[in-house]
Amino acid sequence: MGEPVTHEAVGAGGGDDPPAGLIDWDTALDLAARLMRVGRGGQGLASLVAEARGAAPVFQNKDHPLSPLPLVVDGASAARTARTLEAYVRLLEKAVRIYRQDPEVRRWYGLGHAADALIDGEAEAGRDSRILVCRLDGYLQQGSEKLRVLENNADAPAGTLFTPRVHSVVAAILERAGVELPPHADDVAPDGAALLDVLTAALSDAGRLPGTPCVAVLQPRGKENRESREMAALFRTLDVDALIVDPHELTASGGHAWAGRRRVDVCWNKINTVSWDRMVSDDPELLKRWLGLLRETDLVHVNSFAARYVAESKLTLALLQEEEFAHHFDDDDRNLTTGLLPWTRRLRTDTRRVLDEQHRYVIKEPYDIRGDGVTVGRAVSHSAWSEVVARAGRQPAIVQEYVAPSAYPTVRTDGVPRVVAMPFSLDAYVLRGRTAFFGSKASLRERVNVFQGGQKLAVHVTSAARDGEESA
Repeated sequence: MGEPVTHEAVGAGGGDDPPAGLIDWDTALDLAARLMRVGRGGQGLASLVAEARGAAPVFQNKDHPLSPLPLVVDGASAARTARTLEAYVRLLEKAVRIYRQDPEVRRWYGLGHAADALIDGEAEAGRDSRILVCRLDGYLQQGSEKLRVLENNADAPAGTLFTPRVHSVVAAILERAGVELPPHADDVAPDGAALLDVLTAALSDAGRLPGTPCVAVLQPRGKENRESREMAALFRTLDVDALIVDPHELTASGGHAWAGRRRVDVCWNKINTVSWDRMVSDDPELLKRWLGLLRETDLVHVNSFAARYVAESKLTLALLQEEEFAHHFDDDDRNLTTGLLPWTRRLRTDTRRVLDEQHRYVIKEPYDIRGDGVTVGRAVSHSAWSEVVARAGRQPAIVQEYVAPSAYPTVRTDGVPRVVAMPFSLDAYVLRGRTAFFGSKASLRERVNVFQGGQKLAVHVTSAARDGEESA
């Protein structure tokens, strides 16, 4: 299985190092001190937070505390890191192409009939397999603050709307508090309409751009989440016909896709891969319906099923590092992978070291939702770890080197305002191949996830022109 080693981060091609020090600590700590002065002698800061929350549009799928202190990222460092992350998404697209072409890689993934039918159906129809919407979740490694990408989210990543809204709410709190922020970097400014831009551009790329496009946000009937409802409502204010549609309700007729009497031009498939694969695997008629939509209509489907099944899979983190597939990748690919990803392998039968040194490892299922398929070795008993290892040995899973996250001050206002240092993530939204904006989550638990007791942080990237950061 190979030994995990400590890697130094390197950029695409090995010559463009993402620097340590992504966090602008001078600005961050100054903001924290100024915020705490607002809260002295009473509940002033808490009142400002409550007022801003009350005035804001919906911005959370799950209620959680809101820190008025943004994660402050140095603009020059962010610009260089953005280029590296864009190169990494291109590498994921290469992995998708390899999957389509190499039977051995297909067997290694072990996807089911429904998944391969949808991937092949897209290819037969000549559909776009690019990863148009991707969220890369990472930690800044404790001690070095070097970015480690832990997971790829290429199916239906959450936060394309709510991340910009969190940013706006926190900016409003700071303005009300009289705490001035430095200018935000324009090229990674959070934009709630960014996903709509992706969808309309995908229509244009397909040679279609109707005057008033109809966008379907796919969600199971009765299980629509807050972000999907808010997204459809926002799109309608932007002169787009938008609706939430159950995937069972789309039909093919006359070369077009229909939701009742409404012709649908493009869909944002907001159903995560865990749920989607279960639906199409258990319902042959639903699979047949979607193969027909892919082959017989001009519906633009985002993201592609190839992205949703291959780039989304945590097995891809291992594919990029497995010796048996090294011939598919060149030195630039390997340098990028070595610098950005923690040591990751598919978990095989030789599990003794994984069992004996559980504090060094994390085990992850290929697809999961809300962190439920992630087991952190140091967070569970040895008996529980042994059960997870045994189960993972019978079905696909990865073992990944544990990355200790850096901590960042959050400001709590549930009571007397106070600072709580929390481990945090730095997440990047790469849309149409370009880093559009950053997000963050923080938690005191081992899994930094909003649905595992965590919270979102706003991210403020200080201004630095992408092409001029060297002189910044």
